[in-house]
Amino acid sequence: MIKELYIDNFKCFSNSTVTLGQFQLWLGNNGVGKTSALKALKTIQRILTGASVLPPFLTETTLTAWDKREMQTFRLKMSIANDLYEYELQIKYERGSRRCKINKESLSWNGSLFFLFDGEDAHLYRINNTSKQVEEGTHFTADWTRSIIPSIAERQDNAPLIKFRNEVQRWLMVHPVPMLMNQIAEDEDSELSEYAENIAAWYRNLVQEDPGIIYETQKALRDVIPGFQELSLKTLGDVRKLTAKFKFDTHPEIISFDFNELSDGQRQLILLHLILELVKKKKSMSVFIDEPDNYISIREIQPWLKALEDACLEYSAQAVIISHNGEIINQMTHGNELYFQKKDSGQIEISSFPVHEGLTAAETMARGW
Repeated sequence: MIKELYIDNFKCFSNSTVTLGQFQLWLGNNGVGKTSALKALKTIQRILTGASVLPPFLTETTLTAWDKREMQTFRLKMSIANDLYEYELQIKYERGSRRCKINKESLSWNGSLFFLFDGEDAHLYRINNTSKQVEEGTHFTADWTRSIIPSIAERQDNAPLIKFRNEVQRWLMVHPVPMLMNQIAEDEDSELSEYAENIAAWYRNLVQEDPGIIYETQKALRDVIPGFQELSLKTLGDVRKLTAKFKFDTHPEIISFDFNELSDGQRQLILLHLILELVKKKKSMSVFIDEPDNYISIREIQPWLKALEDACLEYSAQAVIISHNGEIINQMTHGNELYFQKKDSGQIEISSFPVHEGLTAAETMARGW
């Protein structure tokens, strides 16, 4: 679980710390950094899964506009199976040349340095089989355009690094937009895209990797979407098309609809319940959902939110929700929510949400207090 995220010189963030909870709501007006904080996490995840820092992935446009420094810094504090991890990534830009490189990358495990890239050499550490202490192993010149953590072979003596890498790969970040969801799956995709455009390819992968998630999702959806029976992938030559089957009291036969024929709300509900069952199955994973309430009613989102909160507690998972919906704000304000606001200087300030006696959280937000 992510405990803390530090962001410096990235988009609207300068020397900013975000303290995360297990089940947490992020509040604030538009343009105050909530989505940018998720983009910072996505940047870390992509680099730790092998992406190069070179353009077009990263450019100087990700630097804070009013900050003239060329160094960008991310830090993470994470708890994984009762172990504490601290990760740091520094990226140096050359303004005007469209060039950037990893200046430093490090990982500490329970206070002991376990990996270091100093800008030239990568230093690997290991657990001594006899003493069980952390000691430095080999070091070698490494490529500064990408992290070598994704390419390190798994061994018994480097288990903490592999555990950290695997945990980051399991993060799920999505800002679902039903109208962009594509019903055609040309292949399988293990990663859900930012706006869930590849839902069919992602679903196709889930069918192969863990059909139990599909079974539980379909069972839940029968109680949520009137007439819903099941999802299926229809073969169209070399591709698959995501479809949904319905049965209504007025029509005895099963009716099949293409996924794109469903309403925006139905598509949104299908995705949200897939994510919920994924959290239950995978356990201890972190999910970040930007405005899950779009296109669906409060009556539909509230039970899902409660089920997600219960899943986080039962399966040691983490969920962060961004929402502007008043009912969701009232439902999720437990005392650990974060309030993002932009100061006159342009700097983002992140604080606990203010409590005003006699006002609900949504009323406080509406009044700008």
